[in-house]
Amino acid sequence: MNNNITIFFASILNLINKNRSLASSVIVLSIILISDSLFHQLYPQIISLLEQFFNINKDAHGAVDLTFAPEIWGGVLATVLGTLIIVIAIAAESTPKLMDLFVRDWISLIFIWFLILASIHSTIIMYYFEPMNRLSSVMLNTYIYLPLSSILSLPYIFYILLYSKTDNVIKKLYSLNISDIKRLKQKPIQLTMNNIKVIEHYQYQLMSTIDQFDDLLEYISFKEAQTEIIRRVGDTVRVYMMNKDSYDAKFFTATDTIRNNPTFRTYIEHQYKDIEDRKTFYEVKSFKMMGNAYIRKMENGEYELASLIANEISSVGLLALELKQDNLITDINIRFNTFMRFAIKHAVKNNEPRNLYNLAFHYSTLLQGYVDKNKIDLLKMGYFYFKFYSNEIYKQAANNPSLYFIVDVLTTELKKISILISEKNWDIELQEHLLKEILQLDNPPDYPKDDLDQTVNNGVRVLQIGLALHYIKIENFDFAETIVADVLDDLAYFDNQTYLNLMEGLYNRIRFSGPTFWEDTDRGNTNIYYSPDSDKIDDFKKILSKQMKSRLEKLDRDVQFLRLELDKLNSKEEKTPLEKEKIIDLEEKINTRRKTFFIK
Repeated sequence: MNNNITIFFASILNLINKNRSLASSVIVLSIILISDSLFHQLYPQIISLLEQFFNINKDAHGAVDLTFAPEIWGGVLATVLGTLIIVIAIAAESTPKLMDLFVRDWISLIFIWFLILASIHSTIIMYYFEPMNRLSSVMLNTYIYLPLSSILSLPYIFYILLYSKTDNVIKKLYSLNISDIKRLKQKPIQLTMNNIKVIEHYQYQLMSTIDQFDDLLEYISFKEAQTEIIRRVGDTVRVYMMNKDSYDAKFFTATDTIRNNPTFRTYIEHQYKDIEDRKTFYEVKSFKMMGNAYIRKMENGEYELASLIANEISSVGLLALELKQDNLITDINIRFNTFMRFAIKHAVKNNEPRNLYNLAFHYSTLLQGYVDKNKIDLLKMGYFYFKFYSNEIYKQAANNPSLYFIVDVLTTELKKISILISEKNWDIELQEHLLKEILQLDNPPDYPKDDLDQTVNNGVRVLQIGLALHYIKIENFDFAETIVADVLDDLAYFDNQTYLNLMEGLYNRIRFSGPTFWEDTDRGNTNIYYSPDSDKIDDFKKILSKQMKSRLEKLDRDVQFLRLELDKLNSKEEKTPLEKEKIIDLEEKINTRRKTFFIK
């Protein structure tokens, strides 16, 4: 029984919320009728008081010609409605959906209906008060309704002017959406979720607000307003995530409202089933809106706004980890990888790496969240993605040298995470696996580097050496040896002395790199090449020297063995065709032995 009553009142509230204009007219009409009736009943006492204090009797009121009131009401109504139409019409050109907000604003609806119904009340009463014996209604309309409406008209006009400001529209949209999100937790609303129309209504309300934010973000040119929209969308998603566990499971049904929404229109049946099972339709809607906005901002050169979008997605991911909403992490990874794909395409086309620079930072923030929550599989996947994108960028950097810096940035972010997991004493085998991923960041497996100038990009080597210095400091010499072995691969492209000179340049770069850069970048003035462990360089050099000597000795032994075999064949006066082919093969092996030895 109690549930039935709750459902009844919830249905009434839903009906009122969906038909605010009609509801406000009924409310105002009821107020006018009730106040008129009460004033008529109290009229003798009021006349008595007026006569007592001001010597104004009933005959004096009846002698006053009050037929002017309807004309005054017409003037007030024309002033307010005229101003309203002009303000809303002009503002709506630059602020889409403003009209939708206005027709749902209770203050505006109640005040406009009050002006309309009070003017009708005036017209009826002024001409028929004698037959109806309602002089009280004349006084109520003339001395209370009319002055009250005249006094409130100017504040209401100011209210509408402020209401039409873009930042206030954004705040209003946000507050309405937050109210809907929190209302879904209420028991009366949850009890009505058996009605598919109620579910569709609230799904539409939430998704339409995201569409409105998207329209505003596209049409508004003010950067401050765009920044506020992006932040509000992120805030909305976070509030929704914190409340969704309290919602009725039926709310996440893939209704026709979801299926007909442009975001999900092209989905096929198993995709609808997927978002229904994972309960992520609203987050997916928001992510796609922000994804489209990211591409637009990136293409328009608005890299600060593009970076802010990536930051909001990262923040949502960190909250999802905190709330243990693992289903949502999949969508966030998809979104970041989509960002990376478009950012790489944009960087290659425009030779502009700054969007990738910012995106790498925010993506790395998410990976650090995986470390904090001990999400090993997600972290391993993140390392794989960084390696994959780094290799893609490295291939493109031959024609766009500025992109080499992004490989350094990706290496820097993974270096920070590797240092973090070493401080947390993660499993050694896992650390080793992740270290080997870092060592492949500048080494695409299917990319020939024979003709590439190896001195073009040595930033990755600086960062790898810096990581080795950290391992030396914590006395993890096995990992330091692993990094040295990878650094020695460069011997395939240089003679011994040139290689040592190059390494000495890298050491000096580490020694003289401070924690800050002398110019301001998109991520402040942090110097990514700085290493706090530069005092361990001499220890690194000893390890390098020892490995280098050992590997060169082995290389010499291999070459000597090949030369002995070649000399043996060359000493023969008559050689078979097979022996001649083997001689050619041995000569080629000797000539390329250094390269194949160091990069095998």
